[in-house]
Amino acid sequence: LQRLSSCDLLSDGSVRGSDRIGYDGRDFLSFELGSRRFVAADSTAEITRRRWEDDGIPAERITNYLKHE
Repeated sequence: LQRLSSCDLLSDGSVRGSDRIGYDGRDFLSFELGSRRFVAADSTAEITRRRWEDDGIPAERITNYLKHE
């Protein structure tokens, strides 16, 4: 499992960020802070994307991390 989180504090005080998750050397899921949506890299990741978006909690946690940490 590999995770890359990035964010930029813009001059207007807003935050732009993303979170990317890889598994077994390949892209798996990504999350864009602006849209608050997950993007699945393949059909296997699509199962996790649907579960996480239906739940809502993973998006909240990642949003909180990117905006406040």
